[in-house]
Amino acid sequence: MSYSYVVYTADKEVLKGTLDVHSESLAEETLENYGYRILSLQEIKKRSLLEEQFPSLFGIKEQDVVDFSEQLAIMVGAGIALPSALQQIEEQTESAAFRRVIYGLGRELRAGCPFSDALSRYPKVFPDVFCRIVRAGEQSGNLEEALMQAVNYMQRGTAIMKEVKRVLVYPCFIVILAIIVVGLMVTVAMPPLMGLFTDLDADLPLPTKMLMAFTDFATAFKFHILGATTVLVGMAYWYFKTPSGRLLVDSILLKIPGMRGIIIQTNMALFSRTMSVLLNSGVALPQIMEVTQQTTSNRIIRRAIRDVQEGIYEGQGLAKPMLRNRVFPSLLVRMVSAGELSGTLDSNLAKLANYYEDEANKKIDTFVSLLEPAITVALGLGVGFIAISLIMPMYSMMGSM
Repeated sequence: MSYSYVVYTADKEVLKGTLDVHSESLAEETLENYGYRILSLQEIKKRSLLEEQFPSLFGIKEQDVVDFSEQLAIMVGAGIALPSALQQIEEQTESAAFRRVIYGLGRELRAGCPFSDALSRYPKVFPDVFCRIVRAGEQSGNLEEALMQAVNYMQRGTAIMKEVKRVLVYPCFIVILAIIVVGLMVTVAMPPLMGLFTDLDADLPLPTKMLMAFTDFATAFKFHILGATTVLVGMAYWYFKTPSGRLLVDSILLKIPGMRGIIIQTNMALFSRTMSVLLNSGVALPQIMEVTQQTTSNRIIRRAIRDVQEGIYEGQGLAKPMLRNRVFPSLLVRMVSAGELSGTLDSNLAKLANYYEDEANKKIDTFVSLLEPAITVALGLGVGFIAISLIMPMYSMMGSM
């Protein structure tokens, strides 16, 4: 949630701004930690902006963040002050939504807020991993290197997620198109032909009788079917948005032979990459496990990472609690164990991240190469059944004539 505030500083100045936090009490605590005296604090009601309704078209894209970070790293490396660099980038940014974010970052800096804290107030734009890398760069005095490290992390993560989305788009499009075509044939094109067969009182084969029964049912109850389908889809959508529903979907996906390998390899690549980058930045291991839970959308894997985090708090190290969960591949566990003993955990995880990214891409290509002919065969069987159901009675009638 966003809150607008008016505060009185220790230098007897009045400042105005906005703050993105989860609750009003957290907003008050944040402002008080900066030494401000709160004069006014109000929640901002979100407007129904186009970027909120259609983020893929009008919202802030990951590539915008990558370009922003690269430009900022170059300017900081050239000795340009951070507020000035933000202002120059803001003037060159085409996205109106992102310009507002950059303006907000500059405003927070002018109010005395650290840059990493300013970034964390836009969690939908800058991931937690990004903010922690920048915070580590601030503390070490090497913000330029931290920004480039964050850029590399985002580019790696974006590339692998694009491959996963590519796998899902094609079959979904084909299935939806097939449903629409079959629906039009059954409700529009088929009834006149079925009526012709009935009027001629022809001796119909079994496939034609089955198709006629299905067509008659779909024609007579098309509005009932449409209403029931809408209700079922709505209920399923609502259920799968609940924690138990999402957990069920994630567990089912991990049981599908082809999808399991893709999900495991993809998430292990993100897990290893995140840990390697944050370890190299000097972030503590328990905090790293907290961040890595946010990098995975699969709740089964997220629960496994949480169990590892609890094991770390109990003093068991990293490899031992990972060994107890079958979600983590044996190679990952062995490399983590070796890295803990030799002190090369960050480099071992970086190598694993590259390995799992390559393996994930291979599994995605294999899955797509098997999925395309399977969908083609299924569509061919459906079209063949309809064609046979129509042609067989025609030949029978021509033979009798």
